[in-house]
Amino acid sequence: MKSEQLSAIHVASGNLVPMSSKPPILSSTNHWNGIVLEQHYLPAFECPELCLQQHSINIWLGNSCQIDWRLAGGRLHSTQMRRGWVNVTPKGIPTEARWHEEIKFLLVSFDSGLFKRVADELNVGSNRTIEIIPQRGVCDRQILHLGMALKAELEAGCPSGKLYGESVAIALAAHLLKTYSGTRQLIAFEVNLSKRQLREVIDYIYDNIALELTLVELASLVNMSSYSFCRWFKRLMGLSPHQYVIQCRIERAKFLLAYTQLPIIEIALQVGCSSQSNFTTLFRKHIGITPKAYREMI
Repeated sequence: MKSEQLSAIHVASGNLVPMSSKPPILSSTNHWNGIVLEQHYLPAFECPELCLQQHSINIWLGNSCQIDWRLAGGRLHSTQMRRGWVNVTPKGIPTEARWHEEIKFLLVSFDSGLFKRVADELNVGSNRTIEIIPQRGVCDRQILHLGMALKAELEAGCPSGKLYGESVAIALAAHLLKTYSGTRQLIAFEVNLSKRQLREVIDYIYDNIALELTLVELASLVNMSSYSFCRWFKRLMGLSPHQYVIQCRIERAKFLLAYTQLPIIEIALQVGCSSQSNFTTLFRKHIGITPKAYREMI
């Protein structure tokens, strides 16, 4: 998923084309692993038949609007989309649509590798094709919440780092599989590791807090998949891995602001933020004031 805009196969020609008639006004390309989020604002349009390369979610942001759509050459349907409602489109299913007024939506697309890893953990993928049932005009608060959280993070410049996007990607993929999969009974493997292994993970986080940590990296320390690692870590710590890493970064930043004279940009880099701007955004979000104001008041 390295392209600047999400693409699909144009069924009539077989060519690879952009999924949207216009470039997105917001895109997470190159920010996160395993997931891409785009925000689109499109005029009335008739979209030709496209075959998606990844499982995708469409989250409606605009006003109520009628969408006419057809899947796999079947009969034409019409759905009245409302703000916050969701469409789920599996990879490989030819899809066409048309609308008669301007529309605004989020488009979320999953990397196939991440989706299969989560499916394997839920006993779905190993020897079977992963089947996601198409959905149109669904009110799904979990998808809406996670999608809007990704949008807010992207608009803020991704101050929480890659770990945040990866965590939300796993949560969304698991939700799709549990809610819209053709397999009804999904049971995740339970993994129980020792407190010593948890200590190794925590020590690694502290020792590498200045780096861009990833879920794959942390999970590999205990030979687990990203999905199992997230479940295991949260069960023991009461926080998800990305929440814990952010907490560590904030506490380390508070110490450096209080007990050193380091410039704020240097502190930002020492706690794993890519810029002073991202550091300020993250610090204000969790402490309520800027790093400069915090240093001045202590």
